[in-house]
Amino acid sequence: MTAAVEIRGLQEENRMLRNRVEHLEAELKEQRKPAVTTTSHSTQTEETKSSMTDCVRNSKVKNLFYSYTGLTFIAFTCLLNFLVPNEEKTVSFPRKRTDIQKLLVHDQLLLVLMRLRGGFSVKDLAFRFRLSEQSVSELFSSWIGYMFCQLGQLSWWPHRDTIINHMPDNFKKNFPQCLAIIDCTEIKTETPSSLKVQSQCYSDYKSSTTLKSLVAVDPMGALIFVSALFSGSISDNEICVQSGFYEYLSRKIAQGHLKAGDVIMADKGFTIDKELGELGLGLNIPPFASSAAQMSVSDVAYTNLIAAHRIHVERRIGRIKKFKLVGHKIPIKLFPIINEIWFVCSFLTNFQDNILKKNI
Repeated sequence: MTAAVEIRGLQEENRMLRNRVEHLEAELKEQRKPAVTTTSHSTQTEETKSSMTDCVRNSKVKNLFYSYTGLTFIAFTCLLNFLVPNEEKTVSFPRKRTDIQKLLVHDQLLLVLMRLRGGFSVKDLAFRFRLSEQSVSELFSSWIGYMFCQLGQLSWWPHRDTIINHMPDNFKKNFPQCLAIIDCTEIKTETPSSLKVQSQCYSDYKSSTTLKSLVAVDPMGALIFVSALFSGSISDNEICVQSGFYEYLSRKIAQGHLKAGDVIMADKGFTIDKELGELGLGLNIPPFASSAAQMSVSDVAYTNLIAAHRIHVERRIGRIKKFKLVGHKIPIKLFPIINEIWFVCSFLTNFQDNILKKNI
């Protein structure tokens, strides 16, 4: 009798427990539905808020970030931290545009680099970053001016001891006193409407209207000087004068970054030994061939030796022109800020990997 009562009690308790479990399972099922929806909504919100920089960086497309910017993400971060070290130091815009203000600062820099490196049109960038075309133009112009000022404050020409200590072994063996290699480069432009400007900008070498700049690198191939752009008809010798290159060298001598006896390497088109001599500097250029006789074996060897080292300034120029905004034909509408664009593109290449290693 007692056992039967206990069995019935256990059966009743078991039934109640089953009902309780079923009830809890039903509650849990109901709770999971909104939980899934909330998670999905949260994911969508995060995706919406995700910056363009993160999207490009995390893309499954290989090397997309470098393709868009010309920089690794680490170099991009270093550049951003230098340009905008804190919230107090920001880029100012001529007009108050709410769409620009909503754009994160690293996305603003990404937009600028995409225009420089990839040559993306204003319309394309407006679509990608959800801005108006006017905002893209103002953002780009403002950032270029800001970057020009910030990068221009840096001392790009190292002390001579630093250059010598990092000089490649072969270079040090052949040209121990040579601290810089110079060359000129030209970038093509759209044809100006003015016949006078056309005449000034026309380059016989390129058979096109061009702008011309003087570029200097150290023996490692790092950029240490870049001039403003001049009309394409200017000679190599004249651009050294008008660009202020000699005044710049004079300041470096006064600062102790150069000293008497140091040498500049150039192509034979730079007949500037007199001007450099007045500063106490030397010039290494290939020997000129005599019209009456062939070049000697030693002259040919010396010419080839200089050419082997001069190629590094050409490689640096090639890197600059990888930025498509200056590597392709320059639109007339960019002329007002083309010098700033050229300078920024030039020194952005110093944020890339070294052209040479020390033991080369």
